[in-house]
Amino acid sequence: MIKEILNIARNEFNQIINSRITLFLYSLFPLVVFLCFSVVYKNEIIREIPVAIVDKDRSDLSRTLIQYIESSPSIRIVEYLNDQEEIKETFLKGKIHGAFYFPSGLSSKIKSGKQSNAVMYIDASNLLISNSLLNDGTKILKTVNAGILLKKLQSNEMTENQAINFINPIKIETNVLYNPNYSYITYLIPGLTTFILMMIVMMGAVPVINHKINEKDFKEVLKRTGGKITPILIGKSMPHLSFHFANTLILVGIIFPVFHINIKAQIFIVILYLFFFIIVSFSFGIMLSSLIPKRTLATEVALFVLTPAFIYSGLTFPLWAMPEIHQFFAELIPYTYFLSGFIKLYEMNANIIYLKNELIALMIFLVSFFSIAILSIKIRLKQNYR
Repeated sequence: MIKEILNIARNEFNQIINSRITLFLYSLFPLVVFLCFSVVYKNEIIREIPVAIVDKDRSDLSRTLIQYIESSPSIRIVEYLNDQEEIKETFLKGKIHGAFYFPSGLSSKIKSGKQSNAVMYIDASNLLISNSLLNDGTKILKTVNAGILLKKLQSNEMTENQAINFINPIKIETNVLYNPNYSYITYLIPGLTTFILMMIVMMGAVPVINHKINEKDFKEVLKRTGGKITPILIGKSMPHLSFHFANTLILVGIIFPVFHINIKAQIFIVILYLFFFIIVSFSFGIMLSSLIPKRTLATEVALFVLTPAFIYSGLTFPLWAMPEIHQFFAELIPYTYFLSGFIKLYEMNANIIYLKNELIALMIFLVSFFSIAILSIKIRLKQNYR
């Protein structure tokens, strides 16, 4: 039986080599996609967001604020405007994503003990840019506010330490875990690349069975295996999985290190976990291939199933914040469980025991997909015999 499985694997390998599309899908395409995604986010964080300044006050205070803004690595001043109407017009032209407005009398009101307003305009059409600008802009204004208050308190014969304790009675210590630099490459690339890898695996598995059940070669192989379908599926899967395993090594062993994506868990465990998910994804493609005789229709169904997988993975929007019906759909997709476990491994360095639920779910999917595939092939063979 082992010899027959190897013969089936050799024949399937030859078919892959002779198919230019499949060979491109398995070899060059993953590398190109991995590199493209990684290069896009290689800067890790958003820097030099273009903003405009409207300084009606023209005081030492407003100039200090502008100096703080210029010194921020995430903000770049590109325009000095005259009024608020020009701000809106410059937004529409696409030249800026934010603006700071300092009204006249800003400094004099503060000196006289009155409150004054500095306005920060933010373009929230892009959430990543707006969140970064809001965070850094607020920090700048709070820093200058604290400096003004500190000077006032010191002028009232308070010591510097007393003034600081008065301004900040509660000292806040922030300990950011797992992705302390808020790097987009650490956050997005592992999710995007593994999703693309899953798509490649499923697309490669879809044509493995399909119409081949009706062919003479398939029936001859079935005779040599004593009517057992499992050895055929194993033999046909081995060449495909060997290509996917190579892509796994390229992703984890080359792409991640080159773009400084730090894998905190043991590389060996991460590769095993990722390859296990590849087997689950391939089994899903095999199931579709056995259920749907037409290759084009099977491919369309696979794409239909894959389309919402990334959204329901919880990477772009948390699952617990979704409506319950969508949480239910997410639980029917293997990628949801895989990504949860993958983040725990590569980013949190979690012990394998914390992946128990994810591994059990993926194992259930694997057994279910292959069982349905075997049952479907048996039914189709009986129909052909009749």
